[in-house]
Amino acid sequence: MKRVLNILSIDAEELYHAEYVRSSPSSYFLKRAPRARAGIEMAMDILRKHDVRATFFFVGEVAERWPELTEELEEKGHEIGFHGYHHRPLWEMKPDELREEIRSFRSLLGHPCRGFRAPSFSIDMRTTWALRVLVGEGYLYDSSIFPFRTPLYGLPGAPTRPYRPSLSDPRLEDEDSPLLEFPITVGELGPLRIPIGGGFYLRLMPVNIIRTIIKDLNKRGLPAIIFVHSWELDAKTPISPLGSPFKTFITYYNIGATSKKLAYLISSVKFTTFEDYIENTGLA
Repeated sequence: MKRVLNILSIDAEELYHAEYVRSSPSSYFLKRAPRARAGIEMAMDILRKHDVRATFFFVGEVAERWPELTEELEEKGHEIGFHGYHHRPLWEMKPDELREEIRSFRSLLGHPCRGFRAPSFSIDMRTTWALRVLVGEGYLYDSSIFPFRTPLYGLPGAPTRPYRPSLSDPRLEDEDSPLLEFPITVGELGPLRIPIGGGFYLRLMPVNIIRTIIKDLNKRGLPAIIFVHSWELDAKTPISPLGSPFKTFITYYNIGATSKKLAYLISSVKFTTFEDYIENTGLA
C-alpha cells in the first residue's frame, strides 16, 4: 500500500499580523521591530534536519522585506504560496483589492503562485467572491477553509477532506470546479469536529492525539493538512499584553512547545508540499 503523504505549511507572517494582536496597542511597537525572519529560519532548520519540504504562505510585506528568503526556500525545494500582502482579512477587502495584491506579489516573486491561504482563514459565506478572483488569477488551489466555527473564523458544514468547492458556496462540492480546496484538518468523533490542524489548536492538543488522528486519516487514504505560524517557532517572540486574558491565552498558550511538536510530527508521519501532493495524487 502506498504511504499517504500529509501536507505541511508555514504561514510566514509577523506576530502583529495575528488577528488578536493587530487590533491591540502593542502592534505599533511590534511593527517597529519585525521578527518574521527568525521564525522562518527556525522552520527551515527543523525541516532540513528531518529532510522535509513544506509550503510557505508568505505575507507580501514579509517577502518584500527579505526577498532572499523566498529565493532560498525555493532553492531548497520548498513551495511559496500567497497569504495576502498586508494580512488583511478578506471580509475587510473588495475583489479589486485582492486582485491587486495578488498581482503585486506575483511581480515581487517573479513568477505566479499556485496556492493561496486567506489571512485569518477569512473565506466564508461573506467572501465567496475571493474564490472567483483566485480562479481568474490562475490559482490551482486554496487552503483557507477552517471547517469548524471558532470565535474568529470558520465555515462549519464544509467538507473535512480535499475537494473541489462550488465557487458560490464553498460548503458544497462541485466536480467541475477549477479550484482545489484543502481544508485545515479536524478530528471527527461522530458528529463532533475537533480542530487540531494548527495555530492555537496545535499548541493546545497533546501531540500524541494529533499524531493518532493523522495516522487514522492516513489509514483511510486521506492526508492531514497541518500549519504553523512562523512567529510560533521564534524562541524570542515577544509576549505583549492584549488587554484580554482570553486573547492572550489564544495567542500565546504553549507557544514555546510549537517547535518541539512540529519536529515530533514530521519525524513520525510523512509530510510534503501542496504542490507535490497534487502532482503525486494526480489531482491537477
